[in-house]
Amino acid sequence: MNTESRSKNSIKNASSEIVVRLLTAGSKFILRTVFIYTLGIQYNGVAGLFNDILFMFSLAELGINRAIAFALYKPLANKDEDAIARIMKFYKVVYRIIAGVIMLAGILMLPFLQYLVKDVPDIKESIHLIFILFVIQSASSYLFIYKATLLEANQQKRIVSYVNIVATIVQVVCESLILIVFREYLLYLVFSIVCTLAKNIVISYLAERQFPVLRKKAVGPLTKEEAKQIKADIGATAIYNVSNVAVQTTDTIVTAAFFPTTIVGILSNYRLITNTLNTLISQISASCVPSIGNLAVTATKERLHKLHNQLSFIMFMIGNFVSATLITILNPFIEYIWLDEQYLFIMPTVIVIVFNLYLCVMQYPNTAYRNSNGLFVQGRVRPAVMAVINVVLSITLAIVFSKYGAQWGVFGILLATPVSRLLTETWFDPYVVYKHVFRTKMNKYLITRLLYFLVTVSSCFATYFVAQWVVNTLSVTYVYLSFVIGVLCSCVVPNAIMLVLFFRTTVFRESVSMVLSALRKKKS
Repeated sequence: MNTESRSKNSIKNASSEIVVRLLTAGSKFILRTVFIYTLGIQYNGVAGLFNDILFMFSLAELGINRAIAFALYKPLANKDEDAIARIMKFYKVVYRIIAGVIMLAGILMLPFLQYLVKDVPDIKESIHLIFILFVIQSASSYLFIYKATLLEANQQKRIVSYVNIVATIVQVVCESLILIVFREYLLYLVFSIVCTLAKNIVISYLAERQFPVLRKKAVGPLTKEEAKQIKADIGATAIYNVSNVAVQTTDTIVTAAFFPTTIVGILSNYRLITNTLNTLISQISASCVPSIGNLAVTATKERLHKLHNQLSFIMFMIGNFVSATLITILNPFIEYIWLDEQYLFIMPTVIVIVFNLYLCVMQYPNTAYRNSNGLFVQGRVRPAVMAVINVVLSITLAIVFSKYGAQWGVFGILLATPVSRLLTETWFDPYVVYKHVFRTKMNKYLITRLLYFLVTVSSCFATYFVAQWVVNTLSVTYVYLSFVIGVLCSCVVPNAIMLVLFFRTTVFRESVSMVLSALRKKKS
C-alpha cells in the first residue's frame, strides 16, 4: 500500500500526468499534421466523426471507474486486501461486459452510418470497415486497463503515466512512419489497436506487482454493504457519464448531420487544441482527488473550504491566461503556423469555443470535491437536464443560424454547449458542494465567480487589441513576427492584469504560496 504523504503523492501524480499530457498533445499535433498532409481533409473529417461516435459509446462505462475508485479509498487506507480483491473482481467482470456491449453496439450501428455522414467522403476504403476498426479499438481499451484505477486510487497514477509516456513515443513514431511510407489508413488503425492492447497489458502487469492480491484466484463476491454502496454510486455516476458524453459528442454529430465532413474535420482541429488544454488543466485538479478524499475524513469543513477557494483561484489564473491567449493567437496559429486559412472558423465561433473551455476550467474544483466526497447521488439529475438542453439547443440553433451559411451554422451548434452549462452545471454543482461539504450558503462564491469572469473578459479584449495595436503601429507584415507579437502580448497582458487587481489579496498570496510550496516539494 502507498504510505507517502498526500501532498507528495498529489505533486508526483500531477507532475507526471502533466508530462504525459504535454507529450500526448505534441504527439497529437504531429500525427494530425502528418495525417492531414498524407491522407487529406476527407479522412480527417471521417476520423473526427467516428472518434466522437465511439466516445459516445464510452457511455457504456457509465462512470464506473469513479464509483470504484471511491469504493477503494477505505480498504486501501485500512489495508484490507480481501475487500480490494472483491471490488477488483467485480470491476473486471463489469469491464469485460462493457467491451462486449461496445462491440455489439458498433455492429448494430453499421446500417445507420449513411444517416450520420451527410456527404460520403471520397476515400478508397469502406467507411463501414473503418468504423469497425474504430469499434474494436474502443472495445479493446477496456481489456486489462481496469487495474489502473487501483493504482490511481492508491495515489500512484504516475505509474500509469510512465507507461503512457513510453507508449505515446512509440506510437507517434510508428504511426507517422506508416502514414508517410505506406499512406494506408487501415494499417494505421490496426497498429493503433495493437498499441492500445500492449499498453493495457503492461499497466496490468505493473498493478499486479504492486498488489499481488490481484492474482488471487479464490475471491468471493461483494458483501451486501459493498454491493449496495457501489451500485448506488454507479447508478448516480452513470447519469453523469452518459450526460457528459452526450454533451461532448453532440457538437460533432449535429455538425455532421447538417454539414459536409470537411466542416467536421475543421471542427476536430479546434477541438484537438482545446481538448488538449482542457485535459492538461484538468489533471491539476484530478490529481488532487484522492488526497481530497483522504483529507475529507480528517479535516474540518473550514479547512476544506479554504482549500477549495485556493484551487478555484488557481483555476481562475489558468483560465484567464488560456482564454486571453486563445482569443489572440488561436486562428493565427492554425492559419500561419499549423495549416492554412481553409481550416479557419470565424471569430465569433472562436469566442464561443474559448468561453466553453473557460467554463470547464472554472468547474474543476467543484468536480474534484464532488468526486472525492462521493457526492454522486446528490446531483444526479443535473447532468441529464444539461444534456437534454444541449441537444435541443444545438439542433434549434443549427437550423436558425445555418440560413447564413455553414460557418454560422457551426457557431449556433457550438453556442448551445456553454449556454447549457450556464443554465445547469455552473451554479448547481457548487450548490451541491457547498450544501453537503461546507454546509454553508454560496452567495459569496457566485459573486466572486462573476468578478472572475468580468476580469477574464477584460483580459481577452485587452490582450487581443494590444496585440493588434502593436502589429499595426509597427506596420508588421511578416506573419510569423505578427504571431510572435501575439504570443508575447498573451504572456504579458493577462498576467499583468491579474497582478494589478489581485496582488494584495489574501487568496492570491495563499494560492501562489501553495503552488510554490508544491514546486519546492517536487524538487526535494
